[in-house]
Amino acid sequence: MKRFQFFLPLIMTFALVACGGGGGSSSSPMPVPPSDTTAPVITLNGDNPQSVDLNAAYVEAGASTDTGESVSIDAGTVDTASVGSYSVTYNATDAAGNVATEVIRTVNVIDPNSEPIDSTPPLITLNGNNPQAVELNDSYSEAGATTDTGESVNIDSSSVDVSEVGTYEVIYTAIDTAGNSAQPVVRIVNVVDSTASATKVSVLTEIVDEIVIPNYKDLSDKAISFAANDGPIAGYCRALDTDEELSALKAAQDDWKSVMQSVQKTEMHIIGPAARNSNSLRNRVYFYQEQDNLIETVSTCATDVAVVNANSQSDFQVSVTAYNQRSMSALEYLLFSAELDHTCSNNVSTVSDWNLISAEERKVQRCALSQLIAQDVAVNATQIHADWSEYRDSFLNPDEIGTTFELMTDGLFYFEKYTKSAKLNGPLGIDALCPADQLTCPEFIESPYSETSLENIKVNAEQLIAIFASGLDELADETASGSWSDSFKALITDVINMTYVIQASEPRESLKNRVANITSDNDSAACESAFGSPTTESEFAICNLGGLVKRVTDDLKIEFVTYLGVDLPEGSGGDTD
Repeated sequence: MKRFQFFLPLIMTFALVACGGGGGSSSSPMPVPPSDTTAPVITLNGDNPQSVDLNAAYVEAGASTDTGESVSIDAGTVDTASVGSYSVTYNATDAAGNVATEVIRTVNVIDPNSEPIDSTPPLITLNGNNPQAVELNDSYSEAGATTDTGESVNIDSSSVDVSEVGTYEVIYTAIDTAGNSAQPVVRIVNVVDSTASATKVSVLTEIVDEIVIPNYKDLSDKAISFAANDGPIAGYCRALDTDEELSALKAAQDDWKSVMQSVQKTEMHIIGPAARNSNSLRNRVYFYQEQDNLIETVSTCATDVAVVNANSQSDFQVSVTAYNQRSMSALEYLLFSAELDHTCSNNVSTVSDWNLISAEERKVQRCALSQLIAQDVAVNATQIHADWSEYRDSFLNPDEIGTTFELMTDGLFYFEKYTKSAKLNGPLGIDALCPADQLTCPEFIESPYSETSLENIKVNAEQLIAIFASGLDELADETASGSWSDSFKALITDVINMTYVIQASEPRESLKNRVANITSDNDSAACESAFGSPTTESEFAICNLGGLVKRVTDDLKIEFVTYLGVDLPEGSGGDTD
């Protein structure tokens, strides 16, 4: 496939100070705001609420931020000489001047000889969808809500007007018998007219409310379950060196795959809060990026060092480590790689004694870090979902719809830069990624340890068609000749169908192995032929898939931007010939 290798070869770097490689903070190819606007997030140490016995000393448990700033603590109101409930406030500001949301710890001074004070408010959970869509002039059906302690939930849906298209709020409140008020919860109700012509506002609203926010909610829920004390990783750690170890590991691996599928859905809309500060929150959930023919992902050596540090340093925190030793990428290495020896060079002193430790102890220590990383993933996935819920109204502001529509369509070009080039055609040697002396570069495959690379491509394609079919197709057909949108959706469907064919074929082989099977000039020529005629059956189906994906991205770069009236993102284009 040397005829395609006329760009500079990619140099793949893995970053870690002292053990070789790059960092974890390269700029993102996706559209991002120009400055640091993300406030630090304060996390309390210890209990909240915290109980102190009458006349005992109040001991401050402290707090930290996710980006290392000092936390200002005001505990001046606490009076341990008087029974009552007091507030301790925590504040922080980062170097860019972003102010964290104030956090309050409730301190209850109690008389141990009297009945305890109930100061815990109930927690409201909504039933049904949020946002919820209602057809114009249909009745609004209230899905209801519950609390964790069984109180009745007060529901105010008086603002919902089903006779007029618009966005409305239903507010849920609750008070327990001790007088503790729950944090109010809001359900967004969108009254829509499915018979009306699509507009940029209506299309963006549907994409955000039916795809973007639900995708981040799904990811958050799965990540929390994955990292829970009774979740699969914790279960695997408890099962080490028992008869249940292998089955528990399989359960943890399967759950990782489920979370990764949710991650791959969100990859098609890295916009808004997920894209701020060079994709900071997104990279904490999943670190895999390409810029200027440079791929950065997990550094196995950095992760090996993190294992040692996590088990030897009392103040170790995943939240302050580099991207290349955390996120779902590091979890994949820790859960799926059976090799327990470290992968660092001999001059990395941190791991100098690692290979001398028993296999059982190395598994225990790797598992301990896995739990910490999973918890960090859950925190950041939940943060993206919470931030998107707050950012929604700003993103859908009609006065800014031209800008936000462009951001959303730019986000879909992940399919061109990543799904096509970085994940498939680059490793195949078709796009310029491989070293000049290699036909292919299977070492650059996205998920090499879990062997889910092909599934990642399929999920990306499924999400692309879901977003396009949420009204972009109607907008495009207003200016396209004929029904271009149907042909575009058919191209994406061809990609999805081919991934199913490859996954079902025998013998079952990973994407990495299929790329590695292209070993000769004859193989390369056959792959080139399959790529050029992707609908003709060949011995290299993965090359057929590469050609089918390119057909989609060719349409993205010409018809899609033309018919939707948007600009081609910087860095896209150039290989539609």
